[in-house]
Amino acid sequence: MKKWQRAALATTLAVATAGGVTMANGVANARENNPSHGKPASVEANKRVVLAFMQDVLNGHNGDHAVRYLTPGMSWHSGTVGTVAGRDNVADLMTTVVTSIPDLHAEVKDIFGQGNKVVVRLVVSGTQTGPLLGVPASGRHVQWDAIDLYHLDNGKISEEWASEDYVAFLNDTGAYKAPWIA
Repeated sequence: MKKWQRAALATTLAVATAGGVTMANGVANARENNPSHGKPASVEANKRVVLAFMQDVLNGHNGDHAVRYLTPGMSWHSGTVGTVAGRDNVADLMTTVVTSIPDLHAEVKDIFGQGNKVVVRLVVSGTQTGPLLGVPASGRHVQWDAIDLYHLDNGKISEEWASEDYVAFLNDTGAYKAPWIA
C-alpha cells in the first residue's frame, strides 16, 4: 500500500469515528466508543464478521443472507444511493446488486479495525446483466473501487458508510463517458 493510500484510509477512519479518534502526527489514536454494550468484541472478531458478510452476501451472491450479519436498525449510508434504513431494506439492496451482477466479486485489498469500527478497501467487479441503480442491463464488465466503514454492535453490523466510485461503474456500463477516463 502506498503512503498516500495509508493516509487516506487513516483520514477516512478518523472522520467517520469523530469523537472516538484523535489525530496526532498523522496517526489515528482511538479510544473505545461503545460503553453501552458491555465488553466490546475484539477488532479481529469484528473483521471476521465483516469479511464473512462480504464473502457470503457479495461473493456468494446471497443478498438475502445479509440479515444474518446486520442489526434490525441497520443503516447503510452511501453517496450514490443515500441512506437505506433497516436490515430488510439493506438485504433487498444487496439482493438487487448481486442479482444485477450475478458474477460479482469483491476483492479485499486492505482491512483495518479499531474498536468497534472496521474499514475495508476493495475492488468490485463483474458483469452487469440486470438493471442497477437506474442503469439498464449493459451486458458489460464493470469494475469500481470502494472504501467501506462498518460500525459493529455485539458482533453484528449496525451501520455502514460506503464510498464507491460510481462514475467508474457508469463509464463501464456505457451510461456515462467521463472525459478523464480513457
